[in-house]
Amino acid sequence: MKPLLRYITRRILFFIPLFIGVTALTFFMVNAIGDPVEMMLAEVPGVSQRQIEMVKKFFGTDLPIALRYFKWLANLLHLDLGVSIYKGKPVLNLLSTYGAQTLKIQLASLAISLILSIFLGVTAAVNQNTKKDTAIMSLSLLCRSIPGFWLGLILILVFSNWLMFFPSYGALSSKEYLFGSRFLDELWHMVLPTLMLIFFDLPAFTLLMRSSMVDVLREDYILAARASGLGKKTVIWKHALKNAIAPVIAYASYTFGVMIASSPVTETVFTWPGVGFLFVDAITNLDYPIIMGVILILVVSVFIASLVADILYVIIDPRIKLE
Repeated sequence: MKPLLRYITRRILFFIPLFIGVTALTFFMVNAIGDPVEMMLAEVPGVSQRQIEMVKKFFGTDLPIALRYFKWLANLLHLDLGVSIYKGKPVLNLLSTYGAQTLKIQLASLAISLILSIFLGVTAAVNQNTKKDTAIMSLSLLCRSIPGFWLGLILILVFSNWLMFFPSYGALSSKEYLFGSRFLDELWHMVLPTLMLIFFDLPAFTLLMRSSMVDVLREDYILAARASGLGKKTVIWKHALKNAIAPVIAYASYTFGVMIASSPVTETVFTWPGVGFLFVDAITNLDYPIIMGVILILVVSVFIASLVADILYVIIDPRIKLE
């Protein structure tokens, strides 16, 4: 237990200067572009200079950039991420609302990709250098090379415009729910964006699972288990998979950590009301409170995901030590 606590403490101490560096760099870059309050009010006719100064004072854009950053850090200690300049709502509330929508499609795609990759990766490894292996490898590499935005447009064209099976945008119908059920309507809208994410995640998981399983199947203890008379399925799914799956679980944790970084493409293509869509809109309007809130979540989630991945490695494979 003590080595684990020492490891976590060391990682947190390393994370603090990294967090300050990333957030400070983002804050100064965003605010160096211009004053979002002046940009917003420039589009409103009849606004006096005094009114502009009052709004700038409310959002703190009248202060020097360095002071504004330290004020943002101080407010962060109280879980106060400020108020959106364009939406006029607390950033924390916006991130909670939009984040729930992002989690819906990201968790669904991650779970499905992980389950399918185990089956496909193990099948390819067991049948190494055969037609099955070649087909799975080729298909994975092909899917991995397809640009995400192009795939999303193809899915919309085929399944929404031509076949009219699924909606092409949004997370919920505006007029009438599918079969009168809100739950079914939400699932109906999730299909295409989730499918796009699966196409993006599944190839990487499958290739990693295959590579790891091929290495494990060459280990002496696997050969000894086969020689002792254990069945092929027992050796593969009970003994080999336990050790081969560790890198895949670690990569899945990392993928979950960086899901916000990959969400803007998917959510923009399908007009999905998630954090990625909110982030793109905030960048367009220089809404720096939202931009900083999204960057905050991204940095923290990557840190937690990498930490969880390291701990899972130790749990799955006791031979690995936390140093």
